Amino acid sequence: MEKKLQIAVLIMAAGASRRMNGIKQLMPWKDSNFLLETVKTVQQSQANSLHIILGSNAEFITSECRFVESDISVIVNPNWVNGLGNSIAYGVKAVLKENTDIDGILICLADQPLLSSNYLNMLIKEFKENTSKTIATNYGKKVGVPALFPKLQFHNLSQLEGDFGAKELLNKNGNAIISLEASNQIIDIDTKLEYDKLINRTKTDINP
Repeated sequence: MEKKLQIAVLIMAAGASRRMNGIKQLMPWKDSNFLLETVKTVQQSQANSLHIILGSNAEFITSECRFVESDISVIVNPNWVNGLGNSIAYGVKAVLKENTDIDGILICLADQPLLSSNYLNMLIKEFKENTSKTIATNYGKKVGVPALFPKLQFHNLSQLEGDFGAKELLNKNGNAIISLEASNQIIDIDTKLEYDKLINRTKTDINP
């Protein structure tokens, strides 16, 4: 009987979002906020487990999103100030300590509100057909997250540092990477202006 691949998702939400003038993870979006809607998207995908990596404002975010009541896995990186790379590494080590049978780790961000479960499933489907390769998202000249990493990359992920996330890892091993097109889903929101544009654009789409 063919082994069912175990895919774990890390939602990166540890940053302080200083350019947003507020807690970005909790910015209103759809029926709740950025982070909870990202959680819903992942839960609707074919991934096997979901883990949220928090750092700045971790206690407040956990309380506001009621993660304790929902029994969702929350990993708090005490060294989140060291950047996204450090938080990825911390999360990867924590998840692998909990489950050594994971075949792939899918990393996505809490500030890509247009991300769909269908796209995550595309990444997972491609990974199942190419289990030794990283399946990443095409950003033109580079690739980025969401990205699904194979076991071969777990050690490298666990050694990341700084604020560049997995960019260096994703863009130095071109032959081992398959990139997919996510169209407008790759938009990320870093500032209040970008957030306001997103809300206005959404209103226009709903009421043309």
